[in-house]
Amino acid sequence: MDPVTIQAVVIGSVTYSDSSRVVKVLTKESGVIPIWVRTGKKSKKALWHPLSVVELSGFTRKKSGGLANFKEASRCLPANNLLNDARRSSVAFFIAEVLDKSVEDEVPLPEVFDLMIDIINLIELETSVSNLHIFFMSRLVDALGLMPEEYDRTSMGAVHSLNLDTGEWSELKMSLTAKDHYLNFELASLLMAISGMDFDQLQGVSLSKSDKKELLLGMVMFVQLHHSGLREIKSYDVLETIFAT
Repeated sequence: MDPVTIQAVVIGSVTYSDSSRVVKVLTKESGVIPIWVRTGKKSKKALWHPLSVVELSGFTRKKSGGLANFKEASRCLPANNLLNDARRSSVAFFIAEVLDKSVEDEVPLPEVFDLMIDIINLIELETSVSNLHIFFMSRLVDALGLMPEEYDRTSMGAVHSLNLDTGEWSELKMSLTAKDHYLNFELASLLMAISGMDFDQLQGVSLSKSDKKELLLGMVMFVQLHHSGLREIKSYDVLETIFAT
């Protein structure tokens, strides 16, 4: 392919050598792809922080599944607050890890890319980001087409939970465990409601610590069950610790 200029969101990286690393980025055109990044003494390491939005000029990729290369990289969106505030950074690490471990590589997801640009702007500009990871997960469920259909008591009868394996309402009174993939009716209904809210509206929703945790991990499980398979999100513990202080 001829060199082009694209925008990309950084979601992860693996050190390859003392002077290079492989960085995973989300692009609008190709989904999640790996790129080759040189990390010498003069490299701008903060440019590759999780959820940095970069413009890659001279971008080329010889074949699908291979490493992409570029000539120059520059930041597209400001990230002063994201880089210098522990809470914002912890949210960024969590969201990046969720994408890295939940979305298949090489699958174009333009709706998810557009969502990420909106979320990154909120991380940088909002006064409080305490519920932003919950807001993001609800919007991600919607962007991936996983949102369950509206509950209709007249046609469905009494339901008590959402089966995360099937995405269908269930009569079983179940809660979320590693073995039982169900979200109780109240939290599943909240998942649907949040997707239609502005972030400011979500700030007015009161949730207990345990309900917030179950809703968040339930949404992560929901996405992974229908995409990558269940994988541990290690940054969650850090996120929980930082927001508990």
